[in-house]
Amino acid sequence: MSPIRILGPDGEPVARVRATGRDLASSFTAASRRDTDLEAWSPHNPSGASALFGERDPMIARVHDLARNDGWASGGVTRQVDAIVGSGWRLSAKPNARSLGLRTAKGGVDYDAADEFASDIEAAWKDYVDDPDCWCDVGRRSGMGGLLALAFRHRVLDGEALAAILWRPRGGPFATAVQIIDPDRLSNPSDGMEQAGLRQGVEMDGDGAPIAYHIRVMHPGDLYIGMQPWRWERVPRQTSFGRRIIVHAFEPDRAGQVRGTSPLAPIVKRLKMLGRYDEAEMQAAVLNAIMAAFIESPYDHEQLAQLMDDKQSSEELSSYQQMRLGFHEAAPMRLGGVKVNFTAPGEKVTLTNPTHPNSVFEHFTRASLRNVASAMGLTYEQLSNDWGQVNYSSARAALLEVWRGFTARKDHFAAQFMQPIYAAWLEEALDRGIVKAPKGAPDFRAKKAAYCAAKWIGPARGWVDPLKEAYASIERVDALMSTREREGAEQGVDWEEDVQQIARERKRLRDLGIEPEAALRAQPAGGQRAARDEQSRKLDATKEER
Repeated sequence: MSPIRILGPDGEPVARVRATGRDLASSFTAASRRDTDLEAWSPHNPSGASALFGERDPMIARVHDLARNDGWASGGVTRQVDAIVGSGWRLSAKPNARSLGLRTAKGGVDYDAADEFASDIEAAWKDYVDDPDCWCDVGRRSGMGGLLALAFRHRVLDGEALAAILWRPRGGPFATAVQIIDPDRLSNPSDGMEQAGLRQGVEMDGDGAPIAYHIRVMHPGDLYIGMQPWRWERVPRQTSFGRRIIVHAFEPDRAGQVRGTSPLAPIVKRLKMLGRYDEAEMQAAVLNAIMAAFIESPYDHEQLAQLMDDKQSSEELSSYQQMRLGFHEAAPMRLGGVKVNFTAPGEKVTLTNPTHPNSVFEHFTRASLRNVASAMGLTYEQLSNDWGQVNYSSARAALLEVWRGFTARKDHFAAQFMQPIYAAWLEEALDRGIVKAPKGAPDFRAKKAAYCAAKWIGPARGWVDPLKEAYASIERVDALMSTREREGAEQGVDWEEDVQQIARERKRLRDLGIEPEAALRAQPAGGQRAARDEQSRKLDATKEER
């Protein structure tokens, strides 16, 4: 009996292949080369730095196109900027009293001197960032809040923010000024290949630390022809004495990465397809609305064409059309205000049956937007402004989860972007004597970190149920589980400014003969907490009745 032979598509016997170790069962299914769902999936695995080379430009171009023309992408980016930056950040200076060697007469740490020093810094910084002449901006167009919002918008769209801290003595109180640079301008000279010490415009030393940036003089997409389009400038990262010149803020996804990746990159295709689907549904709905009904004529298309070519037949057709027109003008008949139409002999009216938008359009769009919102670090409700399916518990849980991500991104961006700018400004303020260092404090460059320690207060987190959450905030402070500074920072305010304002208001009320504490003394026995609890119970009962 002859052996069975298996023939291939060419009719020739298939050669026997010996099993190798690679054909055996894999320890991890994710590494299997025999699994039917994975065998054809062999993705390229470049390094963190190489992944962007040659692919960043088309990716970022598509991201910016979506931000310009897609409502979901544009709205998502704007909501992130509003939630994390808002109108700007407030400085809360925290100079390290112990590290600066601030001591009292008895040898203890002089925290009062540090607080006084911090207040002087904050006052000078406020004058700098809110100056109506916009001296903090090289282009003299906006204050620090506007620069920060623009930089963070680049951080969301491009995956990175790039800025130069320049020295511009132009008559203003400070010479330190900031210029936001489009990250598209950062590239290797002449768009050259990658090198060991020069990758995607970032020049590095042997340890991989950036030492200079190669910035194109003009944007590669700029239409202005008065500048040299193929000229780059090498800008050192910092001066010889340590003052930063270039600020490059991004969050690397992998070790060795030198440029940022847009957080919108994983959803570019989905957003593009979702926009096409939405547009197709809208066009279909408009078409159905316009083509509401059709009148069928007894004439055949081919016969009609032949009639139009023949002169005698064309005249007969014209007479027929005139008869139809006259019939329709004479036929209207009204019964109690209702118009009744009669068609000409042989005509039939067919009404369309609109099937758009599709019955699952809303559900499909909602599911797609949840995927988009997750990639952008937002909730579906924030992205879509659809709050119809939210209750207090789900809204509170979503707010806490999203706010954790907002806080992490804000702190990371503050450390990379705002702190170098603040350090450069503070160095100038101390050198010029606008802010005076405490007596006995060391030189700024010797204790730079101690001088520049600070917190940045961003936009308010907001409240889902203001009454309940306000009471919870009071309870945390009373139980020493939180501080007024922390509670105020979550609502975007400086607690010291607030208490100073409250003191001024109370003094003004007393000057007018109004006792501000009278309402509190009028509370029933059991104190303010009992009154709050009772008010909260009444509010809950009212909500249940509704």
